[in-house]
Parts: sequence; structure tokens; C-alpha cells
Amino acid sequence: MSKIKILLIAGFSDSEIREHLSFRKESKLFHRLIKLFHLPARVGHVRDHALWVRSMIMYFEKRDDIELHVAGPHIRLKKSIEEFESRGVRYHFFRSEFSAFARLVKNYKLWRCLQRSGYYTQIILKQVNPDLVILSGAENPVTSVSILYAKQYPRLCLCQTVYNDPDMHRFSAGDPLKIAVEQAIFSEVRYIGVYCKKHYDLVREHTSDDQFVFKYNYPPRENLLEPTETAKKYDFVNFAASHGKGKGSYDSIRALAIVKERYPEVTLNIVGGCSENVKKELLELIKELGLESNVVFTPFFEDRNDVLLHIQQSRFAVLPSKVDNTSGTMSQAMSLGIPIVVYKTSGTPAFNKEKDCALIAEMDDVEGLARHMLTLMENPEKSETLKKNGRWYKENQVETSRRNWERMVNSFQSIIDNYKNGSPIPTEGLFNPETDE
Repeated sequence: MSKIKILLIAGFSDSEIREHLSFRKESKLFHRLIKLFHLPARVGHVRDHALWVRSMIMYFEKRDDIELHVAGPHIRLKKSIEEFESRGVRYHFFRSEFSAFARLVKNYKLWRCLQRSGYYTQIILKQVNPDLVILSGAENPVTSVSILYAKQYPRLCLCQTVYNDPDMHRFSAGDPLKIAVEQAIFSEVRYIGVYCKKHYDLVREHTSDDQFVFKYNYPPRENLLEPTETAKKYDFVNFAASHGKGKGSYDSIRALAIVKERYPEVTLNIVGGCSENVKKELLELIKELGLESNVVFTPFFEDRNDVLLHIQQSRFAVLPSKVDNTSGTMSQAMSLGIPIVVYKTSGTPAFNKEKDCALIAEMDDVEGLARHMLTLMENPEKSETLKKNGRWYKENQVETSRRNWERMVNSFQSIIDNYKNGSPIPTEGLFNPETDE
């Protein structure tokens, strides 16, 4: 039986990847330019991110019917394209600094002419000649534009989120480039994977009847995150790759002010990245509410494990995301036995479907957030119940995620056959809006 050759396009990094890459010295000018042009703070940092991609790679490493190639952007590379092989997987990373700055151009047609990701991808595609091209996430233009240069291959886009979501833009005007690139992908790519009903409905607003939408979850790692016994320095943590209104960062601070009325020494640790503007606004809000001694900012960690160790120094997590179905931070906190307070989104009610696993406030109800935070502080039995049930929920989700990933993988050959000769796609792989959540 011949192997399916897959090119996985993904923007991610971890310590294992970085061991094989050659880096230029860090540039102070580069960081000054990032601040000058108000690029996202994460652009200038070499650090772990999008680690669900590693879960996919680990899954494919164990299969003898798939030949995997991985391509994606990375900053500070010495060469334009860096390539290496590890455990049977061939990696192709390309420089991304220029493409990151090209995002300052918000005219989609002009940006397409300027960006370099597509150019590098064409070189890699010619070298690999895959049977199937898979994109992990459409919302980051520097990475996702690459799939638009693979028209001669069957293409599958796995949606991590959907940027063309009205809820996403309640807090900002939205990035016109992100909107345009994602719409182009939904328009051109015939095969799309989503993990929840909300994303299915959003994708279907931009696709035609001859496009196929599949159900998937990223494959779980072999072992669930294990809690580490550590001294508690903070009451609450709110952690995210990039803080802002959509992540509920402002609301977590406002809720803390209410909690402080009863507990003057209460603490909140805000972990992760902030743009210059967001950091300035958060500091102004903290000063306005008299929380200077209650809120601590902790910047990026290069290694994900350091993040996970650090957040366990907090007793509880307040994660009132307003735009996610659910977030990876919620999953990580629950896996580590950290009781969570969240907003009601399209996905969070599922946490409490069988057991009480999270405290859920109505959207934008800051007083409700504060009440739940007080419950955690004042009711140790409730906190312990949420700690155990949250862990139980994540353990229960492992098998569901595994089944949904297998369901997606089992569709790979049918996608290839459908693209080549019009063979029908088995319905069991497709998202069923009547039964899938």
C-alpha cells in the first residue's frame, strides 16, 4: 500500500523544532520596528506556540501509511528556507520577518504581491509534490496564505477559529487583511474542517454547496497534562498568547476590583503578551480602580512547560474569553486542576453538561464574574469539586477528540479521490449540524 504524502502548513514552534534551526542574532532594531508599527507583541519573540500542531505530528509519526512534510514561517532564520528531518518527518521552515511587516499593508491585492510566504511555499511544493495539502488555521495571513498557492493539489483547511465572526469584531474594527485572506481560503479551498457548530455555521456563510465541511478535533496527546505541586503566589491567573478585550482581560481586572472590596489583598497574575496599546490601557484601568498592588504582569515564556508551571502558582483562573467557542487556556487550566471562571460562550455550557466543571457567568456580566471569583475564594469545597470535575472533564474529552481526529484522517483518501475523479465523500466524515456540537 502506497503512503499518502501530506504537506502540513502550520505556524508553530517548540523547543524540539528550535534545536534543529540556525538563528541569526536577535536584532534590537527589529524589536524597535515592531513597537513603532504596533505589530502584535508575539511577532518579535521566539517561543512555543500553536502546540496542538505537535499533537498532529506525533500522531502521524506513528502511522506507516503517511509520509509527512511540515512547512511554515519562523523568525530569525539564518537561511531563507531551513530544512531538516526528525523522526521520519521532513520540516521546511521559511523566513517570516518581511511577511510580518507586509501585514501593515491592508489592501489585500497589494499585500498578496508583497508577501513572501507564497513564494517560499511554491518552492517547497515543487520539491515535495504532495498528495494532500493541509492548512492548520486560516486566521493568520503570514501562514495561511500559503495554501492559496497550492491550487494544483487537493487542499484541506482545519479551522482553529473563524475570524469572519461578528462576535470577534465587537471589540475592534477587525483586521481587513485577516478577513480578506480567510474569505479567500473559504472561497477557494474545497475541503474544510471545523470542530464546533458555531464554526460550521460561520464557514457555511462563505462556502458553496460543492464544498465539503468535515468534523474534527486535534488529536490529544498521549498523556493529559499532569498537575505539579507548587507554592501558590497568586489568587487568580488570566493567561493568553495575546491579551485584549476579546480575551476578557479588561473584565477580569474590573471583576477583581469588586472582589477587592471584600478581600483587599486579592491578586491577579496576567500572563502572556500585550500590544503596547493594550498594555497602556490595562495599566490605566488598574490605576483608575486602585489595583496597582493587586495586579502583576508576567511576560512571554519561551517554553510552554514554563508557562504551565507558572500558572500553577495561582489558586484559580479567570478566563472570560468573549470570542472563543472554548479556549486552549481553559483546557490547560482544567487539565492542571485549576478551577476556572469563564463567560458563557457557544462552547462553555458543555463544561457543565454532566457535572459542575466550571463557574460560568453571562456574557459581559462583570459582577457575575466577581461573584464566581468570590465563590472560589470563600467555598473550599466548591473549589475542590470544580478542580476534580474539571480534570474529569478533560480526561473524558480525550477519547472524544481521538475519535473525531480518526474520523478526519479516515477522510483523507476520499478527499484525494474526490479531487482526482469526483468520487463521493462518505457522509460519516462530514460535519452533521443536526448531531455534532
